[in-house]
Amino acid sequence: MATLHPAKKDNILVHLLSMGRGSLDFTKKLADEDPNDPEPPAEEAPDWCKCRVCMPMSSEEENVCCKRVTCITSYTSFANICLDRDIWEVCIKARCDIRADKFNFSGESFRKAAYRQFALWQYGKLGRGNRKVIPACSVRRIRAQYPASDGKYMDFRAS
Repeated sequence: MATLHPAKKDNILVHLLSMGRGSLDFTKKLADEDPNDPEPPAEEAPDWCKCRVCMPMSSEEENVCCKRVTCITSYTSFANICLDRDIWEVCIKARCDIRADKFNFSGESFRKAAYRQFALWQYGKLGRGNRKVIPACSVRRIRAQYPASDGKYMDFRAS
């Protein structure tokens, strides 16, 4: 890990302490970015975006914003629930345990776990075949955390 300026180190430590936990990987990632900055806004946010962080998605159905002046991706709860790798690993293990599947800790699995975490956090239990679109700002932030090596992502599927 690179040497940190004392003010940046203090900022990271305060952020981690306010969260109540944090993995080493998460801490190292915070060392390279300002934890109080959400994903930088798109150069020109789409007309349908209120938070100014969304990006245009591949289908009209996915062009949904969190509709908040302060983007939901800047909330500590979002980082705790949707971006912490340790949480994702537990979610993947729990899902695999229920379904009797083998553990898969790929970037795609981490993104899917993050999307499920967001849906549970914001919408509660949806049930089989009942899906909701995740705001584009949240999708953007999750993809930034675990980008696809080929830059290709699965689109939203209604069922």
